[in-house]
Amino acid sequence: MNLLETFSVALSALWANKLRSALTMLGLIIGVGSVIAIIAIGRGTQQAVEAELDAMNGGVFQLLATGGWTPEGEQMAQQRSFREEDIALLKEALPEIEVIDPQVGMGVQITFHRETQWDYVRGAGTDTASLLNIQLASGRWFTEEEIRRGDRVMVVSANRLSYLLGEGVDPLGIELMVNGYPFRVIGVIAPNTGMLSQLLGGQGGDFYIPRSYITRATGQNSYYHLTVRVREGADPVAVKDLAVKVMERIYPGTGYEAHIWTDFMNQFNQVLSIVTGVMAAIAGISLVVGGVGIMNIMMVSVTERTREIGLRKAIGARRRDILMQFLVEALTLCLIGGAIGILLAAGPVTVAANYLDAPLSLDLYAVTLALGFSAAVGLIFGVYPAVKAARMDPIEALRYE
Repeated sequence: MNLLETFSVALSALWANKLRSALTMLGLIIGVGSVIAIIAIGRGTQQAVEAELDAMNGGVFQLLATGGWTPEGEQMAQQRSFREEDIALLKEALPEIEVIDPQVGMGVQITFHRETQWDYVRGAGTDTASLLNIQLASGRWFTEEEIRRGDRVMVVSANRLSYLLGEGVDPLGIELMVNGYPFRVIGVIAPNTGMLSQLLGGQGGDFYIPRSYITRATGQNSYYHLTVRVREGADPVAVKDLAVKVMERIYPGTGYEAHIWTDFMNQFNQVLSIVTGVMAAIAGISLVVGGVGIMNIMMVSVTERTREIGLRKAIGARRRDILMQFLVEALTLCLIGGAIGILLAAGPVTVAANYLDAPLSLDLYAVTLALGFSAAVGLIFGVYPAVKAARMDPIEALRYE
């Protein structure tokens, strides 16, 4: 028989025992569907987080004054904060730097009418919104004059004020008491509903007031954290390394660190790969169970069709014809199960995509992997029954009752 005839005979044999074939494929369907859904969700999550981080922090890195410590707890380098002259020096030494935004903040008591909550406010400059990818739902950002004077105005995240104002209240224009002083809300930050925010359990947004107000209120004239954006076309990874070298060369014995979103992404990818691999391996147990079930049902099929095998051999069928017949039957069973598993995997992937608001989908890699898994299971677990059928003695097979 040619391959097409062999495939037709395999389909006829499976159709003759529809219920048995369906139950046999069940373990394979669950296994393939689970593995493919896990891989698709894992890969989609990785791509969505990477795209969000790239949009949020393209060309931006964080420069920190950290000092340095040995594993034994001994200090290797002193911690020296950044001063205004250091910011000017960095811009002069590294023309690739476009903006440097010092990060400051303080804990405050926020009061509205009789409701009070403790929170943390951040100091903002004119470039803070663009550097941190802050989007406003209503209102405006600070003007240069407001930041220079340290006016009592603030930009807030609406969901962070729900305890004070109640649900659904627009805080724009409201006056809040911050440590006993009235601050007028001039802008409302739009919730961040990207993949990363969903994974971290946050909606994005904080409280921002002019940086000069915080430095004046706290007496702070130096910073431990700078957010830096490089000019278009410059390599932020190279610039961040140079920034650390410049500071440590000018101030020997001090320690600085610089981090970019790709550092986080590498760690995230490692963790996600491990979690995805472990979950896929656990789900893959169903594939082994399904493979055992296929071997079992093929053994039963060989036994039931012993006389048929003897008759085929008696009229000239060769060993390889019998071997191919049962291998194709096992392979067909697995490929059908794999195809159904792929279709079923689309369900949880769609649910996850809607829940995480991410473009998850069954890509070509996942589908190819699923069909490859299915074919491998069919070949591995179908070989022994097929070999057993091919080696039957035709005379003994025809005598079988």
